[in-house]
Amino acid sequence: MKILENISLAKYTTFKIGGNARFFCVVTSEDELVEAVKFAKEKNTDGHALPFLVLGGGSNMLVSDKGFNGLVIKMEMKNTVINDEDSIMSSSAGELWDSLVECSVNNGLYGLENLSAIPGTVGAAPVQNIGAYGAEVSQTLLDVRSLDTKSMTFVNFSNKDCKFGYRDSIFKHERDSKTGQPRYIITAVAFQLTRKGVLKMDYKDVKEYFEKNHVTGPTLSDLRKAIVEIRESKLPDWKVWGTAGSFFKNPSVPAAQFAELKNKFPDLPGFPENDGSVKVSLGYVLDKVCDAKGLMMGNVGTYDKQALVLIAKSGATAAEVYSLVDELKRRVKEKTGIVIEAEVDMIG
Repeated sequence: MKILENISLAKYTTFKIGGNARFFCVVTSEDELVEAVKFAKEKNTDGHALPFLVLGGGSNMLVSDKGFNGLVIKMEMKNTVINDEDSIMSSSAGELWDSLVECSVNNGLYGLENLSAIPGTVGAAPVQNIGAYGAEVSQTLLDVRSLDTKSMTFVNFSNKDCKFGYRDSIFKHERDSKTGQPRYIITAVAFQLTRKGVLKMDYKDVKEYFEKNHVTGPTLSDLRKAIVEIRESKLPDWKVWGTAGSFFKNPSVPAAQFAELKNKFPDLPGFPENDGSVKVSLGYVLDKVCDAKGLMMGNVGTYDKQALVLIAKSGATAAEVYSLVDELKRRVKEKTGIVIEAEVDMIG
């Protein structure tokens, strides 16, 4: 393993934005990961350990223009194993997420198909508890293996231990009390799948896809194909635009507040939650209420097919994205009273 210096992070994120990493390394094994973390701990700066940043596919982060004054650890551990007897699929953190989903579908395993075409790596999926079209990682995840950077030992988390929430998990919040760094670095994830699953096709987009294409009795492969094509039709081309996909979380509001919003905006979609609150479609709010679809500010803007997705032209800066984010937050607060929260991690 080599420790490199002053490496541009723009090419390692899908936003294609960001300054340099002071130090940078690629790890392909757990031993190399331990070596990298030890380097950060021993490379003291002003009496403090060097901060580190774990990087997977770089699809859910925005790196500041000043970069990251620490060690960036690029996860490249790759290995996937299927236990046919128990329908358990285990994968290293550096595997591409969609490659794992494709592998599960090709092997007749149900559970991950609705999460097709989501960018990023396997190790990042539990951190964010990624979800789409009625499915979340938490619904199939069996356990997670990770490095505890405090004790420098490897530990396993059960599904319950992960404390999953909406786009949330323990891995986002558990931090070293002295350094403030994330305490756990995921190295492998196992999923409990099944060969006798039931396809989740309740979402409007999915239903309309099968109706439009005259597909009756869709198979597991048919559903994956549908999800991939639906996502491709709604999201910008990653090869043309810099983007991190949906930038904000869909907010939840008390039922009474949603009722008031519904009176004001009759077509506003809402999804009741178990705690009595209602999850609001922020895409609708940005588009129909705030007139923000296709809004451009300098080199950045909202996608003309989905206002929840931010896009960046070549040469865009993180500062421009911050300005757009502030404007969108202002519009939503002014029109609805809702304070929205970023889903994308902002680094530096």
